[in-house]
Amino acid sequence: MPTNRQPAMARFARRCATVPLVVLMLASLTGCEVTTAGAVYGLVEGSSLNQTGKTASDHLISTITGDDCNLLRYQKTGKYCLTSAELAQMEAANRRDTAGYCYRHLAQVVCYDQPDPTASPETRIH
Repeated sequence: MPTNRQPAMARFARRCATVPLVVLMLASLTGCEVTTAGAVYGLVEGSSLNQTGKTASDHLISTITGDDCNLLRYQKTGKYCLTSAELAQMEAANRRDTAGYCYRHLAQVVCYDQPDPTASPETRIH
């Protein structure tokens, strides 16, 4: 991926992330009460967030950009859209339960701070 594409995609994602807020603000300009459009928008966004962990706007932006975009992740990490390679790297880091030297031993995994000199290379996991 070219390096100049990254900032452009990030700017696009930030602009797209503000679209739902602008729509909601415009829908509520009629007064203090929530309009039907605002209520429907809130229902759709909330239902999508509840069922998938992503808002409907996140799904739309993910489809447009081809990356995985998530507002909740943005609030936690500051990254709104991630490529599939970045997602795989994050998942691999999360799955690795301990740092160190891990080996298969009697149908389980055993981890040590230092390499086990008695273990064979075939039993080493990481």
